[in-house]
Parts: sequence; C-alpha cells; structure tokens
Amino acid sequence: MLDVVSVGRAVYDLFVYTDKASTEIIRVKHPRENTEHIAYPTGAKILIERACFDVGGGATNTATSFSRLGLRAGCVSSVGKDFYGRQILECLKRERVRFIGRLSSEHTDFSIILDSKGHDRTILTYTGAGSSLGISKKEFGRLNARCVFVSSTTGSAFSEAASFAAAARKNGAVVAFNPSTYLAKKGYSFLKGILGCTDILVLNKEEAMHVSNESEVSGMLSRLSGYGPATVIVTDGAKGAYALAGGSFFSVRPHKGVKAFETTGAGDAFASGFVAGMLRNSGVEFSLKLAVCNAESVISHFGAHNLLLSWREAASIIKKRPVKVLSGISEKG
Repeated sequence: MLDVVSVGRAVYDLFVYTDKASTEIIRVKHPRENTEHIAYPTGAKILIERACFDVGGGATNTATSFSRLGLRAGCVSSVGKDFYGRQILECLKRERVRFIGRLSSEHTDFSIILDSKGHDRTILTYTGAGSSLGISKKEFGRLNARCVFVSSTTGSAFSEAASFAAAARKNGAVVAFNPSTYLAKKGYSFLKGILGCTDILVLNKEEAMHVSNESEVSGMLSRLSGYGPATVIVTDGAKGAYALAGGSFFSVRPHKGVKAFETTGAGDAFASGFVAGMLRNSGVEFSLKLAVCNAESVISHFGAHNLLLSWREAASIIKKRPVKVLSGISEKG
C-alpha cells in the first residue's frame, strides 16, 4: 500500500541565465496593478551565461518530497517516449517513487525558466503529454493509497484528477489539493467539485484571492474552509503562511536571513512538507514548521527538488532553529 500518490504534471526544466547587459527590467503601469517585464532586444543573439537542467512539475516534485520524508510515494502523470521522459522516469526511480502513468506519443512537458533572480522569474511552459493523465478510473481505483495529492493540471488532465480525487475520498483516502494560479483564476465555480472533496487545501495568497473573492487572509481562510476543506493554508512568500485547521487559526513565520536563490518549486515543497507531517501524525504546528523548512531549503538552490529534505534533516533543523508558529492570524512581516 502506498502512503501517498501525487497526481499532476511531470516536466523537464531548463533554467537559463542570460548576460545581464542584454536584459532589462521594464516596469509597466496598469489600471489595477503595476507589473514588471523582462525585456530582450529583438533580432539579437543573447549569450547564456549559465544553463541548468532539472526534473520538475508538481507531481514529480511532491512525490520526490514525500519519498524523502519517509513515505511510500507514487506519481500519476504522463510523459513522452523521448529524452525528457526518460530523464523523468530515471529520476523517479532514483527517488524510490513508483511511476503510475503512461508513456505518451506526444512530447514530454517542458519549461524554460528565464533569468530567475530570487522571487522574479518568467516561465515558458509547453504542455504535451501532460494534457492528459492517460490512466482510467478503473486503474486508478485499484491504487491503494492513504492520500491523493492533486497539483496543478491543464486540459483534460484536470477533470481526470478531480474525478480521481472524488473516488479516492469516497474510498476513505485523504485528499490534498494545491492548485496553480492558472486554475485559481478560473474561480470557485470551476473548482467547486474538487474543493468539495478536498481535506487539505494549500494555495498562495494571490490564488486564495481569486478563489475566495476575499481580500483579508482571515476572510480567505474562512471562505475557503466553507467550500469543504477541513484544513486550509494560505502562503504569503517571505511573510510565511496562515492556516485554519480544526476551527483554529495559525500563523507561521520563516527563518530570518534565508536568501532566495530561486523560488521554483517552493510551493510544492511547502505543501508536500505539510501533508507529509499530517500523514505522519505530527500535528498541525509541527507540519507547518516542516513545510517552512522544506521550502526554505529548496529556494536556497536552483531546481525544484534538489534540496528537498529528509525527515531526519528537517527534524534536526527544527530542533536547532525553531520555527515560530503563532495562534491566530497576524499579517505583519
């Protein structure tokens, strides 16, 4: 029996760092918000100072995290019969993650992360094989897992994932859901089916605003909890995260002085850290601490899972450098 199955995309990532003299940050004023854009000169050949390759995607990131945290993990996804797909499968095998999916005739999903600097990143993403999970309800029904973790999906893969989540919940499994901004922008009416069978919901503040139509964190948590999830967590970058669990509100603060080298995969690390803690019966407060430490480790290096923590590593960090968890909601940094 598996402890947890991660459902979502498997992606091959290319991190590109270009010649700084060739790029420029342009700030654009918008009626509702100010935005920043990375600009490249047209018609130019721009030198790449450094390129890094890594396996990514919500399903592979979280499955790897669960495995390192001592859980028996599976990954439900779809990859192509190409070089990228082989790299993903080899990575999952090394991480002791059971691949439960299909080999597609389409190309494997891939992303290009451009000039990622701390929290600033622009991602070009291609969805091929990942547009469909390619596993039937019957096949999924035969999976015996205590928890189903659904990450961001697109196309028919989302309706498949939502259907799997509902079936898993009916069979007594815990369902965790970590949507992307893409899904959150579609709003509650689009997500109400999967939210209704979700036990643990983890999303960032921007996503929470889109789904709840609330502007204050306390309002977001209460509204989102009312949609079905017993536990709701809203992350807020360097300010930490806020949770509503068992009728109680919590705030968690990150360690001071942690330098963000690259933030890709931070959300996956946080969400999987929290869910792993809960599956190991560690309680809400310890699980929040575990989530923070896991995310901080990931952002200190490039790649979405290169520095995901083991259970022993996380416990050691928490003991040596306590993470502060407060009762109630405080949005002060």
